[in-house]
Amino acid sequence: MAIAALSFVGVELLRGGGFSPGEEMNAPGFEDIAVSAENTSYPASDVLRFDERPEVLYVYLVVEDLQGGRNLEARIERSGTQSLMGWLLEGGDDLEVSDEQEELLRPSGDGVSGVVQFVVRTASGEPLPAGDYTVSVYARQDGAAAREAAARKYFVIRV
Repeated sequence: MAIAALSFVGVELLRGGGFSPGEEMNAPGFEDIAVSAENTSYPASDVLRFDERPEVLYVYLVVEDLQGGRNLEARIERSGTQSLMGWLLEGGDDLEVSDEQEELLRPSGDGVSGVVQFVVRTASGEPLPAGDYTVSVYARQDGAAAREAAARKYFVIRV
């Protein structure tokens, strides 16, 4: 029993130790990605760690001459510590991400340029739970789902 408990603790430490806030831009046309609790055209500063649990977060993606830019999809993942009892009582994560302001894009070159805003919230309206978050943005082409994320943002919400 003690060996099983130590193994579980070791796996949790190894799994949680690799997370680092930041961003990845993996495709042409994707210039910057930022996250903020502020609803604006683009935040004055990028926040990687939130010390309070916000009810809503805004993810801002800057694109330049992006082909097929209106076919963007964002997905949210959270890892963190939550007891099994808490997960059962709360029903697990009910995170949602939606794009609500595509009108900030304008034609340019052979594609579009501007800022796309994604909104992250819980379906229940509760503040976002603490944890390590990853928002991945995918560019669908010709109606097919993309396999690789074109941009990723990593950030932390603390309790």
